[in-house]
Amino acid sequence: MSPTASLASRIAAARPAAGSLAAWWLGGSGFIFKTPAGRQVWIDPYLSNIVKDMFDVERAFPPPITAAEAEPDFVISTHWHEDHLDPGCIPELARRRPNAKFIMSPGAMSHALSWSVPKSQVVPLTAGQTLDLGDVKLTGIPARHEAGVPGWEVPDAFGVMLDFNGVRIYHTGDTDYDPRIHRAVAATPLALATLCINGSVGNMNAHEAALLAWQLNARSVIPHHHILWSRPADKIPAYETLDANLFADTYRKLGGKAQVLLPTVGGAYTVTANGAAPS
Repeated sequence: MSPTASLASRIAAARPAAGSLAAWWLGGSGFIFKTPAGRQVWIDPYLSNIVKDMFDVERAFPPPITAAEAEPDFVISTHWHEDHLDPGCIPELARRRPNAKFIMSPGAMSHALSWSVPKSQVVPLTAGQTLDLGDVKLTGIPARHEAGVPGWEVPDAFGVMLDFNGVRIYHTGDTDYDPRIHRAVAATPLALATLCINGSVGNMNAHEAALLAWQLNARSVIPHHHILWSRPADKIPAYETLDANLFADTYRKLGGKAQVLLPTVGGAYTVTANGAAPS
């Protein structure tokens, strides 16, 4: 299919071979994974512009897919912040996909239920818990996302380990560097690890993310959470690390051997147990 086709069309047309996954980056922390059986697992989709309405912070790019086009079977929200549990798209996805399951922390669940997402569609998850979803097993991984903003703390934030019949992926969600993470994950052979790098509001900076990546047993790594917001340069704090190349350079200086993939919005990947590659 043409690379200029819509993301929705490319997802629908994808036919991953046995032992592989198709994957796409939505920007921010958002990823989509499609299995050979055709099931779609979405992580942290932010498809609306609700943060503009709430905090006057505009998206840096249009959403690569709309809630009206989306066809997820499972939607994982790693915590309740609006760019991970999007009040502008989660209720619509639940209405349009009544058989989909929405996997989230207890705190996120309280928000989703208040938006009239049916309780039958919501599956709570905490760090250390494993859910068997058929062709994927999902395990909550510790995260420490101390936002530093009164009222926005998320003690039940988690990362996720996805095991697609031996193709294993770890997504940090939002988290500061925390040794609990590599203790929980480092012994697992990973096809792909995706790591937040922005360095603010309770997230690892690019150097901390590179250290964590160096400690993981991953074939491929992808940085995320670095280009979602449109802000003038003078409004970006100096401590924010929004250059994915800084992550890649630091990782290499530490001696990291995994393939580093710098994502583009809507960019596609094929993931096997041997790692990820652009497709």
